[in-house]
Amino acid sequence: MAIDPLQEFLVQPVDASWLQCNIECQEACPVGTNCRGYLNLAAEGRFEEGYILSREPNPVAAMCSYVCSAPCERACRRGDIDRPLAIRAMKRFLVEWHEASGIPDVMPEITPRAERVAVIGAGPAGIAVARELAMKGVQVTVFDSLPYGGGTMLIGVPAFRLPREAIEMDVRLVERLGVTFRFNTTIGKDIPMADLQRDYDAVALTAGAMDPVALDIPGGDLEGVDYGVDFMKKANLGQELYVGKDVVVIGGGYTAMDCSRTSLRHGAEHVSIVYRRTRSELVVDEEELGETEREGVRMEFLASPIEVLGEDGHVTGVRFIRNRLGEPDASGRRSPVPIEGSEFEIPADVVIPAVSQAADLTFLPVEASFEINRGRVKVDPATYATNVRGVFACGDFVTGPTTLIEAAGHGKKCAYAIDRYLAGRTDVTVTPNVKITSSWRHDMPEFYDVLPRQHIPMAPLAARMPSTDPEVNFNIPVEHGYDATGAVAESTRCLMCNYNIWFDPFRCVLCGACADVCPEGVIHMVDVNQLKTEGLLPEIEESYGWENGGAMILDEERCIRCALCVKRCPFDAITMERFELQEISTDGRLYKESYRDAQLAGTPGVAGGAR
Repeated sequence: MAIDPLQEFLVQPVDASWLQCNIECQEACPVGTNCRGYLNLAAEGRFEEGYILSREPNPVAAMCSYVCSAPCERACRRGDIDRPLAIRAMKRFLVEWHEASGIPDVMPEITPRAERVAVIGAGPAGIAVARELAMKGVQVTVFDSLPYGGGTMLIGVPAFRLPREAIEMDVRLVERLGVTFRFNTTIGKDIPMADLQRDYDAVALTAGAMDPVALDIPGGDLEGVDYGVDFMKKANLGQELYVGKDVVVIGGGYTAMDCSRTSLRHGAEHVSIVYRRTRSELVVDEEELGETEREGVRMEFLASPIEVLGEDGHVTGVRFIRNRLGEPDASGRRSPVPIEGSEFEIPADVVIPAVSQAADLTFLPVEASFEINRGRVKVDPATYATNVRGVFACGDFVTGPTTLIEAAGHGKKCAYAIDRYLAGRTDVTVTPNVKITSSWRHDMPEFYDVLPRQHIPMAPLAARMPSTDPEVNFNIPVEHGYDATGAVAESTRCLMCNYNIWFDPFRCVLCGACADVCPEGVIHMVDVNQLKTEGLLPEIEESYGWENGGAMILDEERCIRCALCVKRCPFDAITMERFELQEISTDGRLYKESYRDAQLAGTPGVAGGAR
């Protein structure tokens, strides 16, 4: 590929933060999971070690392995070449392999402390807060009004996507750390909030956002309008559901997809999802969207509801108006703008609005005067503290509806803040410990660059809804997951982004052999005066003005780590650097870790072993 002689190149120093940002899957994960590490372990057949590495930073690893929104996959650099790694499906394989193996989970040695913390809500955020505090020896009690743990995962996500056993796995592991769960207990009714503030050293509000946001259009109160969160709660708790023949779901998130697929399993004949933006603005992952459409749900994009139509007090249909996309809104997504005269109608027996949810604040005592902002409890973004002393809040209760993994990430950070509050710490510093190992020998697995993304096995359509009994259909898993062969093949596709090419400027003679051999065309020799830097880079500053100065540049974004350049260089001027990092804080927490791939599980301080 010819390089434009007038093109400029931005050069950055190779330091710890730059190298870590190269491992984009881990950067994208709200709990900092070392995805690359467990994929590489799985590729070697080291499934138990891979499971431990995937479980350790993630309090809800089992639930995630089935229904995570997988931001890591959207960040995966393999997606720039063909398709990203199926990271979530790989985690599911490791979780299921571990469960089937019967190998017990290694529990850390915990030194008990006297402090007591109450957590209100046993959803992903509450489980995350409880686990992180319990690991530090704090006595934690979790209260929830539902009969089991899981929160939104239990009553919002259908059983054909998330088996109840996966929720139990995560709750059981947290219980083994010494956490007490008190179910069927509603704060504000069974126990006054003031009692918790009196009896516990700190209280964490993680009650989620399970109140539907009202559909503010004419006809929104007709019989047959059933809000998404209520609809899924009834389905998950085995209560009676009416769907009729025609169902219209309004919204484009995971709740909308779940409601539409649940309607089909309860006997609906025609189901439509109507979304006000385009397909590219949907936040659901491609597997979820693909399976929804495959099951027969019709997708209608760029349309907004303007009226629910009815006769004799019951829904008969919905009138919509077409949209076009205007300027980006506060979230960066382009806002829908109605097109005059483009109204159309869709018949419906049931209308399911699944546009958003809000937090229920009614259990909070009025006299405590919590600071509220737009229907949510206001917290300090650095400490997760509310304006009421000793009360913290996190998860969907604070942010509004997000995803499972975002709520868990919020919960972890909130737990760290509560721990600092209990210990009387005001500041914590995080020190990166970086290790870089140079090698002239580096071999990627065979066929890693040509292996296509492995199809995730799914149940055939006929097997998903074989019964006239909705409960049977509702509990039949759709995704079957990888077997060991598929898992090893998929994880072998990882590009090992912790490896980086390094040019030794004192050995390089600018022969260009590396550029010739590069299969991706990512190495170029350019005029040194085409380089620009952010900040001071002495090597570049000193070379400006050289008439015939040349530089070898490498586009890390598209490098596939094949190491052909390392092998081809006649002067050993190119090495493959393996980057390893630990970020440890002064309060003894491990904030991020991107190695231990080759270390054995169960060793003290390693991969889940006692610290």
